[in-house]
Amino acid sequence: MSGLIKTFKEATALQCSFLEKLLDMDMVQVASFSGSLVEFLRPSSENKFVYGIAAGRSALALYSFLQLIQNHFDNIFPFTLEDPVQRHYRKGRNLGIAISGSGETQAVNKYIDDIITLGGEIMLITANEKGTAYKMVKDYDKGSVLVIQARTKQSTDKDTRSRLSPMGTEFELQVLAFLNALAPDIQSRLKGICDPACPSYQSTIRDFEDNARLITEMDCDHLEHWFDRLFPRSGRYIIGGVGRSGLVARAFEMRFTHLNKISYWERDFNTPSFQIGDVYIPITGIGNTYEAMEGTLNALSKGADVMPITANPSSRQVQVLKKHGRERDIAVIPVKNEYKNMFCGDTSSTTWLMSDYTKFRYPIFEINASIFTNSVVAVGAEFLGIVEAGMRRMHV
Repeated sequence: MSGLIKTFKEATALQCSFLEKLLDMDMVQVASFSGSLVEFLRPSSENKFVYGIAAGRSALALYSFLQLIQNHFDNIFPFTLEDPVQRHYRKGRNLGIAISGSGETQAVNKYIDDIITLGGEIMLITANEKGTAYKMVKDYDKGSVLVIQARTKQSTDKDTRSRLSPMGTEFELQVLAFLNALAPDIQSRLKGICDPACPSYQSTIRDFEDNARLITEMDCDHLEHWFDRLFPRSGRYIIGGVGRSGLVARAFEMRFTHLNKISYWERDFNTPSFQIGDVYIPITGIGNTYEAMEGTLNALSKGADVMPITANPSSRQVQVLKKHGRERDIAVIPVKNEYKNMFCGDTSSTTWLMSDYTKFRYPIFEINASIFTNSVVAVGAEFLGIVEAGMRRMHV
């Protein structure tokens, strides 16, 4: 086994342990957090507004949950840091959900202060009990705090964690998994099933972990080829995806910047046209997404490489790459047998609008794609000889 494959497997196993630690949380606190959300989300004739208050990759983890809420609740409307709180504030119909690992992100704390000033409800997830955000919300009578203990509490070998999980991957991954696992518990409580042990939450976390461990069983020779194609290049990296997969794609694109690579998210206003030497990396579970297919065909026509991350080995996208002799450039992320039917076939969409199937689909691919891409970043850091301190200097 090469050093890169060893790093990939170790990084994936480490992230699985991050998921496992979510089962060690105090279920009383988890139930309380879920219960607070239920009270706000209960069906009502009035429109309600949820503010997602976060920045960077933490924001992308939170936006995945907000998208899930919007898909399931017709009268709940999410907003982000781009919208001033005062613009949509309605007394009794607003909830702020803030995510901040350090608790010191100025933009996040400013929005928390705005909600507190207006007298709104605020919920915070953080990893730092000594942070400014924690103190602000903890001392507020309409605030609640949930602490997900990340590196500062869990680390037993800081050097190993920095190598395999650079830039604090664990907090963002845990927030993503926690909120998605909380969704089934919220649905149960809305139906009147209020178990303080949160069995739906716990079973979902275990399911996420079981699926994630399958990533370590990916073919080593194929992975090594994929890494050798991905990293030793001077061209640009253009990462694509829509919906929840798009949020994973944006987080992945950020990490290429930290690796000192020139990267773009496919749908940014400043993303250049494809050219020879570029690589297009669409992240798409079913592999038939309209945007991913258009991007794939466009990239190939301009001489760029296409290296998709998908869960569907029989998609139209895969068929196109096979015709071009690029089958080994495809990374197929495994899922448990019971979920394979969700990611099969070659039926394509012809519109950017999401189907009901896509809206309500279990987010198993997005969790696995997050773990896979985080492990790829650890491999890239080793391949390129970049330590965590160097990545932090590139962090914006």
